[in-house]
Amino acid sequence: MCGISGVFSASPLSAARDGGWIDAMRLSLAHRGPDGWGQELFENAALNHNRLAIIDPAGGQQPLRGALGTSWVVFNGEIYNYRELRQGLADYPFRTHSDTEVILALFEREGVSGWRHLRGMFAFALWDESSRTGYLVRDPVGIKPLFYGQHSDKLFFGSEAKALLAGGIVPSLNEQALHGVMNFRYLPEDDSFFSGITQLPPGQVLTWRQGVFSMTELPRQRPPSGEPLSGLLAAAVKRHLVADVPVGCYLSGGVDSALIAALASREGPLATYTLEVGDDPREATHALETADLLGLPNRSAPLRIDDGVEMHRSMLRHLEVPKVNALQGMKLAEFVAAQGKVALSGLGGDELFYGYNAHRIFWLANMAGRISAGLRHGLARPLLGRLAPDAWTEPRRGLMMLEALPAWPRVYGLLRNVWDFPELRRRVYGERMLDATLPNAFDRVTERWPQEKDPVKAMARFELRNKMVNDLLWNEDRMGMRVGLEIRVPLLDEGLVDYFLDASRTDLMPLGRAKYALRHCAQQLLPRKILRRPKSGFQLDIVTLAQGALRPFFETYLSPERIAHHRLFNGAFVGQVMAGPAKRGQRWQWFLLYLMAQTHLLMEEFDVR
Repeated sequence: MCGISGVFSASPLSAARDGGWIDAMRLSLAHRGPDGWGQELFENAALNHNRLAIIDPAGGQQPLRGALGTSWVVFNGEIYNYRELRQGLADYPFRTHSDTEVILALFEREGVSGWRHLRGMFAFALWDESSRTGYLVRDPVGIKPLFYGQHSDKLFFGSEAKALLAGGIVPSLNEQALHGVMNFRYLPEDDSFFSGITQLPPGQVLTWRQGVFSMTELPRQRPPSGEPLSGLLAAAVKRHLVADVPVGCYLSGGVDSALIAALASREGPLATYTLEVGDDPREATHALETADLLGLPNRSAPLRIDDGVEMHRSMLRHLEVPKVNALQGMKLAEFVAAQGKVALSGLGGDELFYGYNAHRIFWLANMAGRISAGLRHGLARPLLGRLAPDAWTEPRRGLMMLEALPAWPRVYGLLRNVWDFPELRRRVYGERMLDATLPNAFDRVTERWPQEKDPVKAMARFELRNKMVNDLLWNEDRMGMRVGLEIRVPLLDEGLVDYFLDASRTDLMPLGRAKYALRHCAQQLLPRKILRRPKSGFQLDIVTLAQGALRPFFETYLSPERIAHHRLFNGAFVGQVMAGPAKRGQRWQWFLLYLMAQTHLLMEEFDVR
């Protein structure tokens, strides 16, 4: 795991003239690589690397040169099948024992198509000096981040947007992206918080030559199908244990992390770690009980917030975007990083195997869609007419979902709290956002909605490409790398993702039974006591925190002076929520205020225009 950055340039780069900002790009990502750094300067390119040493600590320094001497690579991630690939490249003159070198070997033997063999999480930049061509590549699931931005005849890139800002791209607010964040609570599509900086889409290869770049799909070689789910799970976990340092495991009270821990412990000793937070106050107790049942050591830590303002300043410096669900992941990563470099996460189980309440609600909505439109509208419209037009409550959303059927993208948006209506824009936004040209959030969902007959599977596929990449995986990467911790996600192994894409929803969630297939498989590995526990989310009680430990943060960054200065949000709306009673039914309002406060902090931290 590492940080990569650099530039491809059509005009010559002078080390003496440009070395200052190239070094600044590398230094901006120093937190991602506490174990060392490297740099190579060419006439038309520069490659930076900050290293967290996991595989071949002694010999895996980067940038790494290929055997032909003309291609160089900087790489962030892990190639889990690198040992098998090395065996198939037995005549290649390998000089290290690192997984990075197989990227170069495959390129020198087969060109870009050679990368179809890679299995893992990866983002890398390769410079071919012989053809003056640069490549940027991101794994198909989007586990590892990679940003790029073009300025003049140069293409800047980096593992985080701050590297591009250090390279000279002016930090300017992307109002359309902020509007997306306020509605989805993560960046939509491939946006960033900053204008002119874009994410490389998952599974894409960007090819740059003479100042022009093009985008193509990363070639893929899918393994033979037909493997049972139990075999795919065991193989995925075993692959994710490849490391030259100890690997630990996040452990909650739920099925996903328990399943990973059970499979990983078959391969050797395993330490497990728990943060005492969740919807169920017994979450840490359940995690300890799971560890005892599996015969594993477990360490836990409470969620402590000593200085909410400074904590958020550090968190957002790394996130580079407002987030409502990153704080708990940051605290867990801090705890684990003090004891190791690598941890397995249970992320992906609910997403691939229909484990959320939202999947169940969507399934029920599909059942309701069979009721005649006249009857549905007859039920919904009179009740909606009794509600204030600018009210945004769960009953209102439920009635609007019923009325919207069967327009599934719109139903999904309402389910996920998309609120993009003119009356609510006026209630929430200040003059700068109201004056900006903002795309409708519901339309953004519709434009990218998967072509699936089953709306529940369409929803799951949409979230795999969007919420998974730009919310959940974003959090895991940024909060882990903030403290030098590599977080691996075995349930998002390509074999399991392909299994999800190939299987019907009725196979994985028959008759609306959430997570049926995964739980059925887990019966062979986990005690019934674990399988019978009700699901508990890893979420913050934002309403309580806003009135307690985080109150100074809200008051500091939502002061009338800051609201007036930034002109992004409506001070009357903020004041009304802050002055009113704190009720759990107002989570939407408090989450909006949380995003607003973070936006103001980010604007000031990065000096955004």
